[in-house]
Amino acid sequence: MQDIPKLFTALAEWGSCLVFVMILKKRFSHVITAGIMLVYLAVLCLLQHYIGVWPVAVWIPAMCMAVGVMYSSIMACCDVSWLDGGMCLVLAFMVAEFVASFEWQIFSFFTKAGKTLPGKEVLFMVIFYLLLFGMFWIYEKRFSPKNGKFEVSAKELAGCVLMTVAVFLLSNISYVYPNTPFSGEMGAGLFYIRTLVDFSGVLILMTQQQRFHENIIKRELDTMSMLMNRQYDQYQASKSNIDVLNRKYHDLKHQIGVIRMEEDARKKEEYLAEMESGLKLYEAQNHTGNLVLDTILTGKSMYCAQNQIHFTCVADGALLKFMNVMDVCSIFGNALDNAIESVEQIKDVDKRVIRVAVYSQNEFLMIRFDNYYEEKYSARKKEDGLFVTTKKEKEYHGFGLKSISASVEKYAGTMTIETEDG
Repeated sequence: MQDIPKLFTALAEWGSCLVFVMILKKRFSHVITAGIMLVYLAVLCLLQHYIGVWPVAVWIPAMCMAVGVMYSSIMACCDVSWLDGGMCLVLAFMVAEFVASFEWQIFSFFTKAGKTLPGKEVLFMVIFYLLLFGMFWIYEKRFSPKNGKFEVSAKELAGCVLMTVAVFLLSNISYVYPNTPFSGEMGAGLFYIRTLVDFSGVLILMTQQQRFHENIIKRELDTMSMLMNRQYDQYQASKSNIDVLNRKYHDLKHQIGVIRMEEDARKKEEYLAEMESGLKLYEAQNHTGNLVLDTILTGKSMYCAQNQIHFTCVADGALLKFMNVMDVCSIFGNALDNAIESVEQIKDVDKRVIRVAVYSQNEFLMIRFDNYYEEKYSARKKEDGLFVTTKKEKEYHGFGLKSISASVEKYAGTMTIETEDG
């Protein structure tokens, strides 16, 4: 049985890489990316041609060169880390090996290889490759992260690489080294073994990819759950603080009589100043018609009053009665935490402003937060419509907006972020 044409192998390797280039975030425009991929297609075709004529002794180094070219094409076109690029590479290489082997085996079975015109070989290959790589694209579109971050560790990637190398050697050893304990002698049978081994490798890697994908989702859910619990804890703490504040307010009423009896003008002024401070905190209380929202807003208002932040709120809390307490805590707690953190960085006190509005419009519940921000953040990157965190430890931050979005989506809602003039 004739071996796979080297041109077909090159096209399979290039097609696998192209699937990831189409899905992942790109470094350049579509036109430039297409040009880069055409260059890599020519390089792979030329390299595979020489692999077909070079001595068997250099087959392994030559295949390593082909793998290097595949990796280079992914890294040149996609904005991914070297670890995530490596994960894409092992998947692309294993799928390329399987597709090339499977296509040639099916073609040889139906046409008795060698008895057909070359044109028919090419046509069959094109149709078969389009079908299989189309299926691979659909699969990867579902399980590849949109930001290209598989978040695999070096140890996990090393395991995938070792598995890929083992599968590749087992499926190809008989063609290159026929005199080993693992080599076979049956012509057509070797192709069946090769295809099955490659298919097993593809299944293992795809299973690993699904596991990585599930781990990413689990980590995000755990983090958002932690944030929601933290916001709920803050709500409970604010509720306790407000109870203390109410008692303090009632105590102040009794203290008024004592102050009236005080003859020392200086002490009387000190008592009045202390009372005024306490009353300012009491004024921070909100009465929106929703006890949960009142508690959250009051807690944030008190913090703003103590930190030179002008906080205003116009809210119809009754509109939130259909929402779960945890979701109200998540949306308002995270949004206000972000707003407070933003305005605290502004030196101009006049711009340390936060506005909140909760109202109904065209039978929709509208929740709006406005705050100033430092102009230096005006060019912040976005991923999936959300701003990327500016903190150094990115893996531990940036989940506040995701938590808000998740809560909003429970009620078939949408979240939008707009920036203009700071």
